[in-house]
Amino acid sequence: MIFGRNIQIGFKTYSLRTQIIASIALLTILSVTVVGLTALGINYRYLETAKRQQSLSMVRSFYKAQENQLADLVLLTSSHLAYEAKDEFDNPELLQEHIFGIHNGIPKIDTIIVCDVSGKIIALYGNNIPIKNCNLETNPIYTTFINDGDTQVWLLRGRKILDKNPESPTIVLGVQLNDQLLMEICDQCDLYHSILHNGKIIVTSFGSKFSQKTNVHSLSSRFGDAEFQETFVLGGHEYYASFFPLDGTGLQVEVALDITSIRLDQRQQELLLTIIILFVVLIAILFGSLLAQIILRPLSQLVAATHQFEELDLSKPIHVKTKLQEVNELTQVLEDSRNRINHALTSLQKETQWSELLLESIVEGIIILLDETIDYFSPGAERITGWKQEEVIGYSINNVLVPADQSNPCFSLHTPPGEKIRCKFILKNNEVRILSITHAQLPMSEIGKPQNVLVLRDINQEEELSHLLGSFLGNITHEFRTPLTALAASIEILMDEAENLEKSEMKELLTSIHLSTLNLENLIDNLLEGSSIETGRFRVNPSPLDIGSVIQSACDTINPLLKKYGQKLRIELPKKLPLVKIDEKRINQVLLNIIANASKYGPRDEEIFIKTVINKEAIEIIIGDRGKGVPEPYREKIFSGYVLANNDGERTPRGTGLGLSVSQTIIKAHGGQMGVRDRKGGGSEFWFTIPITGET
Repeated sequence: MIFGRNIQIGFKTYSLRTQIIASIALLTILSVTVVGLTALGINYRYLETAKRQQSLSMVRSFYKAQENQLADLVLLTSSHLAYEAKDEFDNPELLQEHIFGIHNGIPKIDTIIVCDVSGKIIALYGNNIPIKNCNLETNPIYTTFINDGDTQVWLLRGRKILDKNPESPTIVLGVQLNDQLLMEICDQCDLYHSILHNGKIIVTSFGSKFSQKTNVHSLSSRFGDAEFQETFVLGGHEYYASFFPLDGTGLQVEVALDITSIRLDQRQQELLLTIIILFVVLIAILFGSLLAQIILRPLSQLVAATHQFEELDLSKPIHVKTKLQEVNELTQVLEDSRNRINHALTSLQKETQWSELLLESIVEGIIILLDETIDYFSPGAERITGWKQEEVIGYSINNVLVPADQSNPCFSLHTPPGEKIRCKFILKNNEVRILSITHAQLPMSEIGKPQNVLVLRDINQEEELSHLLGSFLGNITHEFRTPLTALAASIEILMDEAENLEKSEMKELLTSIHLSTLNLENLIDNLLEGSSIETGRFRVNPSPLDIGSVIQSACDTINPLLKKYGQKLRIELPKKLPLVKIDEKRINQVLLNIIANASKYGPRDEEIFIKTVINKEAIEIIIGDRGKGVPEPYREKIFSGYVLANNDGERTPRGTGLGLSVSQTIIKAHGGQMGVRDRKGGGSEFWFTIPITGET
């Protein structure tokens, strides 16, 4: 059973309420029954034992009372004879009459016997008991004799009439223990008992029931045991029987205790116990129902709260109000589980979203194949091929990626896992592109077919970059070779003909060396700056300066190059410029790059101008030339390393393409902007801005 719902798992289950009520009821029944039966057993044993002991004690007390009473009568009678009939001992007739009178005075005595010192009977009244003499060995004694075929039981007690006279006669009193006497005792103590001789009943208080009782088997051993030894039923009544000996004469007393009333009491107690058990069970069931309700109410709330687990709605916290510590602990465990599951689901959703975004953002395309059939087509594959996922799922890869030479199908071009192929493919709308394909094999799918993963890369741009890199290497070689050739030639002339050169020729050679050195320095600076930009180590160290002085210094540096090509530099600066925060060396490098480009791509004998415009928050520096200008499609590319060739038949400039890229990076590091536009009247204007510091 889980959360109150029955789940069959090969055996029958019950609700928690039923189990709680049944468990409490069963435990209550067992507890009350065990306790009740134990109490009843103790009570039964106590009652029976007490009754038994009481019965035995009463019967023993009866015989003891008979013995004491007989002893008192013997003492009384001997005293009377010693006082009244002392002179009659020698006259049997007078003694007989006197004894008769005594017998009439004590009617409970069945016989009176007087014996002389020799033990001879000299007087007798009542039943004649055949005794040899009056010398009783024990006092009192129980004895039996047969009279007219019936066995009689007598209790005898003797005593010297004159205590201090050894020659005194002895008087013996006797009481016959007959049925009447035992019935009188039974009437007084509600007990039945019998006297047995050699195992045979000779006297009993059962009266007319005696014939029935003689058919009851009696135990023949352990008669001296004080406990009751057997049970018998007589006249619809149940009796416990026990025995004890009488004076060691072979006589036993059988005491019969009527336990019918005890049995009735026991049955009443059992009935009362049954009623109590039923009442307690009813109370237990009510208590179990209440307890089950107390337990099930929070559990039902937990079940209702945990249903959100199935619906994956984990936004609501699990909170159950109860005083049950275990339920509170379970609630806390479920709440912790909810938080963990919610966190895991959130993380999984984020990871799924991240995976989807990652797949969408990956430039490479991913295609999963079942045999040759497309099973997955990533967004990257859509961008590369132009096909949409819904257009290709379920189709053969050979119909989506068609080799340009069409000699082999695409699937047959697969290389071993991990290796690449480079091939031209005809894509959607007959577009031809160069793709690099990497192949990997996944474990078997659920349907038992092998899965192949194709990773596509569009390497057209790489081919262009490779071509551009070749051009860059060729250009930089040319850029280095040109000033180095000029340097080598000028230095060689100086070395060979220095003594024969005129002053003007010497100056011309030194100027050539200076310009070549300047070009090399500028080229090396651009290469170093480009490398630091690529590696992320590029930094500027600005400080407040006058931009006019930096412009003038750059113009003085580049002026010999301009004179070489007959170009003039016109500078238009206001008398006072606001301070700007710049790195002087880097801004000087920017100016040299732009002026050198203006000279390189501008015609000979033309003017290059530099002017500044003060805006609200920045100073704009403009450098204009009269070249062919920069076409609109190339105005962004020239700042990313694009090399623009210009064949005018007279000058064919070549460059690394780094100058403008480095310059733009320097200007952006200063918080400014850089661009190019057409110059009125023809040519280009390169401009950049530097923020004003606000200082004067």
